[in-house]
Amino acid sequence: MADGISSLKDVARAANVSVPTASRILRRKGIARFSEETCERVLQAAARLRYRPNMLVKGLQTGLTNTVGVMVPPFDSYWSSILYGIHDTLISLDYVPIVLWVWHRDDYSGKEPFDNLEPVHRLIDRRIDGAILWPPVTPEYYGHHEELASRNIPVVTIDHELPSQYGADSITTNEELGARIVADHLIKLGHRRIAHLGDVGLDTYSWSQGRRKYFEQQIAKVPGTSCIISERDKKVDGIEVAKKILTAKPRPTAVYAANDLLARYVYLAAAELNLRIPEDVSVVGFADLDFAPLMVPPLTTVRQKGYEIGCKAARLLLSRIQGKFVESENGSIKMDCELVVRGSTAPVPRNS
Repeated sequence: MADGISSLKDVARAANVSVPTASRILRRKGIARFSEETCERVLQAAARLRYRPNMLVKGLQTGLTNTVGVMVPPFDSYWSSILYGIHDTLISLDYVPIVLWVWHRDDYSGKEPFDNLEPVHRLIDRRIDGAILWPPVTPEYYGHHEELASRNIPVVTIDHELPSQYGADSITTNEELGARIVADHLIKLGHRRIAHLGDVGLDTYSWSQGRRKYFEQQIAKVPGTSCIISERDKKVDGIEVAKKILTAKPRPTAVYAANDLLARYVYLAAAELNLRIPEDVSVVGFADLDFAPLMVPPLTTVRQKGYEIGCKAARLLLSRIQGKFVESENGSIKMDCELVVRGSTAPVPRNS
């Protein structure tokens, strides 16, 4: 049994071969020159000593550490599935994710001076080969982008495209497609007064902006329709915003929420106002979070492909690390989404 951590020299000594020979055999490179008996002897010695390659030495030799910084918090089931996709893809390609994120707090105003580079510095100090970020989560990420870009560290962002000067690649959901399938669904059910409940906060909430913009455009294409826009600031009670929508005169017959978390506010507000879903008002969400099918009634929502997005983000980053993109090109991938129709939408009431 091995005592402590065995080195390549230990393996070579145990197999009675030179260090370069042991290295080539263990890396499976150029082994045709060695006899089957020599290869077997080296492999058995490595197994007996429980040898593992020293990645620090490999990093010094290649300039790469095979580590990737992942600043994507498990905010909800969608982001957890993204993390699974990132993890599984990186591991399968012999890369190791280092997952961390900034401290949680409720102040998203961005008015405080930026002073939190510690998380990204921890990644930089460990010589990550690249980073995958979810930019809008807190104001701190503005500074993180600059720190990584100034060191020419490849970056892939999820759900947001950075300005071109950052040189970052991105992977996002096709928000225009999502808006179209929601609008088509509600229009076919006869709804003509439709409200959209969105999020406001950081200017980098491009996914929320896109959902509002494209939905307005789709609704405007149909004569006789109206789109009522309401947006919830982070410091405002979501139920109160939803109640204002549901008490408007005339009341919208359907509400499209920019995400499933906002859709829950509509459910709670409807319950307080003694309104039935979908008999009095239809509700559509976005993301298909794990609680969506468990709501009463189950929520109609747009399903995002979280796991696939994570896999694509990892592969996009590794392509950049391995030099498959020229420096002047920013890669951008838009992922499809699909509408999952459940019990929260129905034809518009006859008396509406």
